[in-house]
Order: sequence, then structure tokens, then C-alpha cells
Amino acid sequence: ALAIALLMVFPLPAKAHDQLVDQSPSEGETVSAGVVELTLTFNNELLEIESGNEIVVTGPNGEVVYAGCLPTQARDGVLPLDLDAAGSYEVSWRVVSQDGHPISDSFEFLLENSTGYQANPDFDYPACAGEVELDTEEQPEIGYWLLWLSLGLVAAGVFFFLRPKNKP
Repeated sequence: ALAIALLMVFPLPAKAHDQLVDQSPSEGETVSAGVVELTLTFNNELLEIESGNEIVVTGPNGEVVYAGCLPTQARDGVLPLDLDAAGSYEVSWRVVSQDGHPISDSFEFLLENSTGYQANPDFDYPACAGEVELDTEEQPEIGYWLLWLSLGLVAAGVFFFLRPKNKP
């Protein structure tokens, strides 16, 4: 009981998933045609797992512009894209945070091509291009629910064990 009371008075810090803190281009931003450097900045360094840090960029007509790994540099995921088709681009990404859990999200930005820029068909994308089909649908984390349920059961057990007993 003393240990439980001490834990309640001096709680331990929670280990939370990393978070996206900045991105370029930002949600809904309009950029000019050419080489666009897509940058995702997180609050902690990402784990460098080849099959864990992935990104898919879809163009205005629904065609996949890039699907593959997201090259990481400390807290940043950086991917240069050579884009010329005006319209809306969707970026879906998934990375592995420091606690080992994957986090994912998506956003859109707009591209305008007022100069007639044409993308280089031989643009040098990372070697892992074309290796992924990203599924960003959130998966339920049943482990957390089981943890909270088991803590509730332990608390109920401690209550019944420590309750005063009526003696006749």
C-alpha cells in the first residue's frame, strides 16, 4: 500500500510516442514546380529501420509519384521530389518512433506550374523507391487496453485483500 501511495504522489514520466512538430511544405501550402524538398521534422530522432520509415506521394491524377523509404537525418525525414504537374499532392508517411512504435499521418499540398517546368524523368530518387504500399490506417493498440484492465483488476484485488474483515 505504501508503494502504491508513493507512486501516486511521485508519478513516473509517461513514455509517449514521438510527434511530428514541423513539415515542409505545410498542409495546404502552394509551392512552385521544380525540385521540392519534402521535410518532416519530429520531436526526437527517428529509428533508422529500412522497412519502417516509409512515404508515398500521390499526384493530382491519383498516380503514385514516389513510394519507398523516407531517408532520415537525425530528427528529420527528407525527400527531394521533382514535380511538374499542377494540382493537389497527397503525402502519406509512416515512421518508427524512439519507443519502437510506428506513427503515421498524411497531408496535402498544392503545386503550381506557371513557368512550364518539366520534371527530369531520370531524377535520382532513393534506391528503395517503389518498394512500399503504405497503409496508414490506425491499428488499435490492444496492449494498452490490456494494461489498464489488468491494473484495474489488481486494484480491485488489493481493495478486497486489505478491506476490514468483520469478526463475529
